[in-house]
Amino acid sequence: MPKNSERRVAEERMKELFKLAIEDEKDNKMQEANRKYELIYRYSTKYKSKVLEDSKTWVCKKCKRGIYSGTGRVRINKSVITISCNNCGYVRRIPISRQSSRQ
Repeated sequence: MPKNSERRVAEERMKELFKLAIEDEKDNKMQEANRKYELIYRYSTKYKSKVLEDSKTWVCKKCKRGIYSGTGRVRINKSVITISCNNCGYVRRIPISRQSSRQ
C-alpha cells in the first residue's frame, strides 16, 4: 500500500501532466499528449489515487486518447451531455441534473 506522501506527489504529477497534455494538444503534438494521458492513468493505478475530474471528462476511457481537440465531439441535449471519441467510437453520457428554483 503506497504511503500518503507518495500518493500526494503522484496527484501533483498527474495535475502537471494534464496541463502539459492540453498544451501539447493545442500545439498539435498529439503523440506527446496521448503519452501523457497514458502516464496519468498509470500513476492513478499504481498509487491507487483517483483520476482528476477534468481528465476523466476530456480523455477517452477506452483508448486513453484526448478528446480536447479534433479527436472527439461533444453534444448537449436537454438532460444529457454526450462525449464521443472519434478514435475508437466510445460514447460517454453524463446526465445533467436540474435543480429546482423553488425554495
